[in-house]
Amino acid sequence: MGDRTLIHTLPFSRAGELSTLVENRRAFTLDSLELNIYETYRVSQHVPLCFDDLVMINMIQGKKIMHLENVKAFDYLPGQMMVLPASVAMHIDFPEATLDQPTQCTALTIHKEKIAAVLDYLNEFYPKEHVNQWGLDPDFFHLYNSTELADLVNKLFQIIISENPLKDVLADLTFKELTIRLLQSQSLIALKIGKSPNKVLLHVQEFIQKHITEKISIGQLERTAHMSKASLTRMFNRELGLSPMEYVIQQRIEKAKKMLLLTRNVKESCYGAGFNDVNYFVRLFKSRVGMTPGAFVLAR
Repeated sequence: MGDRTLIHTLPFSRAGELSTLVENRRAFTLDSLELNIYETYRVSQHVPLCFDDLVMINMIQGKKIMHLENVKAFDYLPGQMMVLPASVAMHIDFPEATLDQPTQCTALTIHKEKIAAVLDYLNEFYPKEHVNQWGLDPDFFHLYNSTELADLVNKLFQIIISENPLKDVLADLTFKELTIRLLQSQSLIALKIGKSPNKVLLHVQEFIQKHITEKISIGQLERTAHMSKASLTRMFNRELGLSPMEYVIQQRIEKAKKMLLLTRNVKESCYGAGFNDVNYFVRLFKSRVGMTPGAFVLAR
């Protein structure tokens, strides 16, 4: 997981519209998508929930404790997303919900034909290189929203709740882009923990980690992957949503975070993560993380 990017809070129900104080539900239905907005206004335990379709769940405000079968209970907080197949039973605790500070989350249910159509399109026109077909990975059902994911979720939600007569078409286009970003986010998680099915990506990642403190060029990555620059770039862009050198920068930032927590020294973390200019490192870190390295240390 990485840094959280929050989904915008949606308008809350008015008092006269509430049918219950626990998981009060409003639904906005399109042809193959349904946006459910849930609000809870009092402390509750073991509230059951289950969906008949694939569902993308986003926590927007407050805190839940999630209980899923064969998964250790975990805190579910704003900035996190879950993607669950149909018919997964959940039981939810609301340890902090009040009338003044209710919880809010969304559940976007998706007909199986719709997600299958997006995957079929990707597999036909943008097939993966060296690996199996595109598909949602159930092992990586719980993730943080990247900036790209959060922006697309916010856009999709605003389309769905709008009165635009073309919202079915607009929602369809945005959903396709959201699905691609979600697949790429899962691929990044799999690569990070060494479980990517793409052996070429794993080999390149190992090279980057081994040489993270050194200068790394696109030519070195090409030779490591035994691929042309065009093929290597296409593979990274399709499967991870970023270029090879952008991935190097991302890995340097992650290395710098770890060093900052360990050393609490900005200069040492800069050079230890492979950057050779402290001022550039500070600017880049702030643009990617949302705060300076010094502020990152103080926040931990």
